[in-house]
Amino acid sequence: MRSLFISLVLLISPVFAQSDTQKAVFDCSSGDMKFVGSRMWLIEQSAKELTEKKIPYEFVLTVHSGCTPLMDQESGEETIEMIQKRLKVLHDTYGLKIEACGIALERFGYEDDDLLPYVSTVKNSITRVIELQNNGYAFIPYH
Repeated sequence: MRSLFISLVLLISPVFAQSDTQKAVFDCSSGDMKFVGSRMWLIEQSAKELTEKKIPYEFVLTVHSGCTPLMDQESGEETIEMIQKRLKVLHDTYGLKIEACGIALERFGYEDDDLLPYVSTVKNSITRVIELQNNGYAFIPYH
């Protein structure tokens, strides 16, 4: 009986265990690049805070709709280039995963060669956000 109880506790405990990792998906669809820039600054501030507190985190940025031009490495627009510099720091320093929506990329006419080298693509950012939320990621929209 005792071994049965211990077995049940061991099987059930992972279900109720809380992950110490703070997980968030930042969903960017806004075409207002000044707004987007301010939100990227907030992602960086959040990553800095968690790093200073030694709290593990996983951040994902999904990009679609009006935010898609951020993925164009040949943009030439000053505001977009400033955001791209911050995205590079977020990726390289803080481990931000940046995922561009394949549907949006196709709609805007971007090819893989047009994209920033540290960006991955997903087939559909909506289903990706659903997947991340179902895996415990907090949803933070930038619309």
